[in-house]
Amino acid sequence: MASFDLINKIRRFYRVSENTPDIQWTRTKTYRKRMEQVKTGWIISGICMLAVENVAAVVGIFFFSSFMSFAFLERDKD
Repeated sequence: MASFDLINKIRRFYRVSENTPDIQWTRTKTYRKRMEQVKTGWIISGICMLAVENVAAVVGIFFFSSFMSFAFLERDKD
């Protein structure tokens, strides 16, 4: 059975080259390790959101977690 990879289909549809540094970055071991750490961070953030019964705190945790996820997964400068 063929694997369903939506990102690759979109990339091919728009004819985005596979040799871009950002696409190559997502295939490195460091990126995969960071992705696992971000997943763990989101699980912890979700538990904190459930524990806090304040909408403002939940929104704050969400935005902080989103910012940290994007910052942590950004490609390192060479």
